[in-house]
Amino acid sequence: MNREKSQRAFVAVTLITLMSVALVLVVYALILGTITGGNVIIASGSSVSGTMYYSEDNSTWTTTLNVSDPANTWYARLTTNANGYEGPVTIDWELQLKTGPSSWGNIGWVNGTSVTLDGTAQTIYTSGLSAVGNHDWKAEVNGTPGTYRVRAFFENV
Repeated sequence: MNREKSQRAFVAVTLITLMSVALVLVVYALILGTITGGNVIIASGSSVSGTMYYSEDNSTWTTTLNVSDPANTWYARLTTNANGYEGPVTIDWELQLKTGPSSWGNIGWVNGTSVTLDGTAQTIYTSGLSAVGNHDWKAEVNGTPGTYRVRAFFENV
């Protein structure tokens, strides 16, 4: 009787351990990092980091941008650090509006930029590794003045 209880306990502990390890691996595989314009926010344990840049003409880039008219075009791109991470990733881009001293509200998304990181510093646009087709964020701003930022979410594919 004790041997049967001991075997059941061993099987239960083994199953719980395997499920915990599988959950950790799934979470790690899904989220490699989050990069926010202005400030850089990296998820714990992440191996991807970098800086977000902005431009009104898709050719001259800066870390902060003052757009004179909310109906004007403006773009975002990010440059990853030479961090050694190599492999395919999908990047989802999120536009946020500042709603308070340290509060941001989500406004819009550009989904699914697929690139392969090579471990060096790389410049990535919503269109990929080329500025051609880079997303113009004025559509999401919808003529509304305010303070905005773009965040990039990296997912392993």
